[in-house]
Amino acid sequence: MAIDKAEAPTERPTFEPQPDEKSDLSDEFASPEKSDEEPEWQDLLGSGSLLKKIVKEGQANTRPQRLQKCTISYELSLADGTFIERKDNEEIQLGDCDVVQGLDVAIGLMNVGEKCSLKIEPRLAFGGVGLPPKIPPNATVVYDIELVGVEPEDDPEMLSVLERKAQGNKKRERGNWWYGRGENTLAIQCYRRALDYLDEVETGIDALNKTEEIPDSTLQELLEDRISVCNNMAAAQIKLELYDAALNSLQTVLRCQPNNVKALFRKAKVHKGKNDLIAAQKCLKKADEVSPNNSDVQKELALISKLIQKQKVTERELAKRMFGDKKPVKEEKTKDSKHSMLVWSATLAASFAVGLAGVAAYRLKFA
Repeated sequence: MAIDKAEAPTERPTFEPQPDEKSDLSDEFASPEKSDEEPEWQDLLGSGSLLKKIVKEGQANTRPQRLQKCTISYELSLADGTFIERKDNEEIQLGDCDVVQGLDVAIGLMNVGEKCSLKIEPRLAFGGVGLPPKIPPNATVVYDIELVGVEPEDDPEMLSVLERKAQGNKKRERGNWWYGRGENTLAIQCYRRALDYLDEVETGIDALNKTEEIPDSTLQELLEDRISVCNNMAAAQIKLELYDAALNSLQTVLRCQPNNVKALFRKAKVHKGKNDLIAAQKCLKKADEVSPNNSDVQKELALISKLIQKQKVTERELAKRMFGDKKPVKEEKTKDSKHSMLVWSATLAASFAVGLAGVAAYRLKFA
């Protein structure tokens, strides 16, 4: 069962300059005039998978720390120069899966105001999936990037409800993006970060907005966003066979929405993974009652029912074999007993015949 369209990964918007416009960032990285010293590519990881060429030095000792907010401007292209996208003053959190791994590592090694070119191989960029239709699978990409500024991480407890909602949904959408690419571990990390913003904080929601009244509709939206995150996180956890963790995520959903069909369906998947077919069937039957025309539920319910029947047949055959092993032993004992009786009877008959012969011989002798 796929995630809702509202929850589905959204394609990041692109900002392409018009043909007659001149890109300041492109001009900055262009080198029409030959310099005395050409910058050299630095191998940041020692494997050739992440190369960096500094175009402009930044302020010394201003590298960002993990989870700090970084403002970046960049232009992305393929290794052959094909333009992909351009973004100005994009805000990300360092080390929080907001960008591809190679870019995330490189930003952490930049100073504020620094401009550089990055050449990133597929495994640290868009991998074997690519970014259809613009980036093909297994493509090396080039970023011309500037680190514009760095700010401290936001404390969720100091944000308003609307700010928390916006940040939480941004993390959720990024989790959906990773999930759609099959990167379930990174998706789970994003979903957990989303819950940091969408979950109730220690001081309570009302304490954050003493001067303004929070409408019930806003609180309901926040709850629904939190439920969507838990539901999607469970889907990623199931993919990784983290069944206990998935069950905890689904229990959070079902406590608030006992008839949530997706949660019931995924809970059945968890029980199936743990080989508890009866519990899985129970979840699916409830989901079928709530949504009787759901083809995914009906298909899975039919499959589980067949597995249960097959399991019962297997158990009967196993029991039959277990008890059947004792029958040859009994038959062997019966055969041994019959054989002993025959031997004993033959011996007795022979002894009786010898006795009669002796009596007859005695009578003839003294007749």
